[in-house]
Amino acid sequence: MINRAFLLLAILLLSACRADTIEDRRSGQVMLCHDGKKTLTVSNAGSFAHLDHGDSAGPCANENH
Repeated sequence: MINRAFLLLAILLLSACRADTIEDRRSGQVMLCHDGKKTLTVSNAGSFAHLDHGDSAGPCANENH
């Protein structure tokens, strides 16, 4: 369980550096790829539920931003 929590934290930190702007990090937002189809910006607290049901950190590869 601790390894899973550490991996989740590492993914969130790396994706925040790669995908979010300074403004997003100040307001506690993270970008997630929801169901592999749509990029969502959610609160850091809300991101755990998304990641637990299979969403991935960062924007979706098939969308243009």
